Amino acid sequence: MRLAPVAIVLALGGCVILPRSLTPPPNDETTVALLTGTLGPPLNDIARHPWFAIRRKGEIAWKVYEVGGGGSERDPFRKHTSYKDPIVHQIWRGAAAERGAACIEREAPKVKAQIERDYMFYPGPNSNTFGDVVLRRCALRASLPSTAIGKDWRGWIGAGRTSEGTGLQLETPIIGLKIGLKEGIELHFMGLSIGIDLWPPALILPLGPGRLGFADR
Repeated sequence: MRLAPVAIVLALGGCVILPRSLTPPPNDETTVALLTGTLGPPLNDIARHPWFAIRRKGEIAWKVYEVGGGGSERDPFRKHTSYKDPIVHQIWRGAAAERGAACIEREAPKVKAQIERDYMFYPGPNSNTFGDVVLRRCALRASLPSTAIGKDWRGWIGAGRTSEGTGLQLETPIIGLKIGLKEGIELHFMGLSIGIDLWPPALILPLGPGRLGFADR
């Protein structure tokens, strides 16, 4: 019976209400997308890997930016090699996507090169650090899931605005805190996150898709 609460939490950790569709948007506008996918066992339930996908207006192929990969793909939403159970966390279209695409094309290679040079799975910097840094540098308002371990790496001690732009966070490799109007309250311990997301409402959990409740904004 003692295992029952653990089993319930594990089951609920996979519950996300109304997730975004994995069908790529039409190419009538420039599109930028942020997605994550699971790593292989035994990390598949506690760690996710992010990538940015860009497709210019009228083009067929997408250009993918990530640590450890990247390049041209036909469908980075459903057929991104090596990563399973993809989740779409945010999509930008039109003018916002044009600005975001230009920034990612300029900044992502520099961030990637630095992180690959200093890479450390824990506490960071790693592929999730890459995702968070690019979001902040390019003012693309979105959050990586709580299971993207390394997203909160700010050095051995660091503080600043959140990637959503409506909050602040203070981080060390051991413990950290994020507070924001959209982000809610998120506590970090050894790279794992737990808390309450205010909009849309959800519990932040350190497993599965990272939340119990409504999908990301």
